[in-house]
Amino acid sequence: MAEPLAVALHAIAIAGGVQDQRVLVAGCGPIGLCVVAGALAGGAERVDVTDVLSGPLGRATALGASTAYVAGTDAVPAEEYDVVFECSGAAPSITTAMKAVRKAGTVTQVGMLPDENIGVNLASFVSKEVTYKATFRFDDEIDAAITTLAQNPAIASIITTHVIPAQRAVDAFAVAKDSQVSGKVVVSLWLDE
Repeated sequence: MAEPLAVALHAIAIAGGVQDQRVLVAGCGPIGLCVVAGALAGGAERVDVTDVLSGPLGRATALGASTAYVAGTDAVPAEEYDVVFECSGAAPSITTAMKAVRKAGTVTQVGMLPDENIGVNLASFVSKEVTYKATFRFDDEIDAAITTLAQNPAIASIITTHVIPAQRAVDAFAVAKDSQVSGKVVVSLWLDE
C-alpha cells in the first residue's frame, strides 16, 4: 500500500497541496482512493468523488469522502472545487474535471492517458484560466506514505479488498478485472495454512 499511496501524495504535492481546499477526485480505483485518503490526511476542507461504479464510490465514502457522484448520471457541480484530481485517464472524466474546477483552480492529471488523440472539451480550461498539471509515479513520498498508513490503518483495509494466495494468482486477475467488487487486489506470497 505504501507505493500507491506515495503516488497519491506525490500528486497532491504537484497540485500544490490541499490544506483547506475543496477537492474532487475523479476515478476511484486504487490510486484515486489513495488520493482521497491522502487529501483527507493533508487537511482538505472537503473531498468529493466521482466514478462510473457504485462499488468504488462506496469505498471512497468509507474512507471519508463527503459526496459521491455517479459519472454520466449525476451532475457534478460546476466551478465548485479548488483542486481536481483526474485519476481515471478517461476523456469524459477530464472534461468533467475542467468543468468542476473553480476559476483559476488546479486540475492534476494522475490517471494514465492513452498515447493517442482523445476528445476532451477544453473550453472551460481556457475561459477559467485553469492550471493543468500532470504527475507520474512518486518522488520521495514513500516515508510519508508509510507514516500515513501507520497512523490510519483503515486506509489499507478499505482500499485492499482482496488478498489471494500465490497458488491462486490467476484468480487474482479475474477478481481485479471486476472493479465493482474489487479495489486493490494483492497476491500473497505466503502459503495458506
